[in-house]
Amino acid sequence: MTKPRILIEGVGGIGGVVAARLVQARYHPVLVTSNPEITEAIKTQGLRVADGKESFSQQAEVYTRLDELPPDSHFDVALLLMKANSVTEVARATLPHLDPRGYLVTCQNGIVEDAVCEAVGAGRVVSAIIGWGGTMHAPGVYEKTGPGAIHIGELDGHLSDRVKLLAGALGRISPVSISENIRGALWSKLAINCVITTLGALTGEMLGTMLRDWRVRRVFLRVYREVIDTAEALGIKLERIAVNPRLLYLPAGAGPVRRRLKDLLVKVIGRRYGRLRSSMLQSLERGRPTEIDFLNGYVVGQAAHASMAVPLNAALVRMIKEIEAGQRPLQMRNIDEMIDAGD
Repeated sequence: MTKPRILIEGVGGIGGVVAARLVQARYHPVLVTSNPEITEAIKTQGLRVADGKESFSQQAEVYTRLDELPPDSHFDVALLLMKANSVTEVARATLPHLDPRGYLVTCQNGIVEDAVCEAVGAGRVVSAIIGWGGTMHAPGVYEKTGPGAIHIGELDGHLSDRVKLLAGALGRISPVSISENIRGALWSKLAINCVITTLGALTGEMLGTMLRDWRVRRVFLRVYREVIDTAEALGIKLERIAVNPRLLYLPAGAGPVRRRLKDLLVKVIGRRYGRLRSSMLQSLERGRPTEIDFLNGYVVGQAAHASMAVPLNAALVRMIKEIEAGQRPLQMRNIDEMIDAGD
């Protein structure tokens, strides 16, 4: 079977690992970084990757901008690995570089698929969830952090030949699961990101530190419940990613024994992943816009369609935007306002 011609856009922590593994597997992807420092580092020293005990380097064809690609460059698939804020614009710009049957793969935190489908057409979009982490320590220097699988699927749920071909390529990076319900998988991941990523940004703390506080754990469970309730109100069947998405669900009116059990589970997460630092927090610290509109902001918008109230998610959107605007400090005390928002 012919290997697909692959374009990779966004060569940060995850994109760098993906690119290096595909080059290693002789897929010859073409890279577009949007950052001249990263481009120059890869040109001169290659993609340098640490993955567990293995370290390796791979040379790759790399450009900074799409308009630098050779005129005859056309691709079967483009992996979009940039932040959610810019993915729709990039998707539009990429479309002319694809073959008529070529398609885009969205790989962002949060849910961007609705916006991207509106921009380029639903038939040109496949969704992917990267279940492991990646860090770029310096331009061109990457580390794959933690185990995990890649979940991919057509948005309408059918098992297409193009997804099977894509699974063959991505399977050279990590285990791949083809989903017939990728929207359910996206919502399951969204629920976790809406608490871990956003609360980390709100408090300014690593996961272990913030989850030692009972107030944060209380807010965690209530925000998570709002996301799950919204998904179910929309008729979304949630899918297991790493764990059952109902594991952290605490229904309204739950008794004291069930509340203590769920609180304990959140404590365990804090202990196990204590050094995890929110990607949204890192964006705020660098003065960059966050992906809040595609995380909790997406939940707020979808809840409105279902005529549901999600006061804690709405408060998180407002407060993160205040931090972005310099109107609110990054501090643990922000959680007090979250508790009030749910009362």
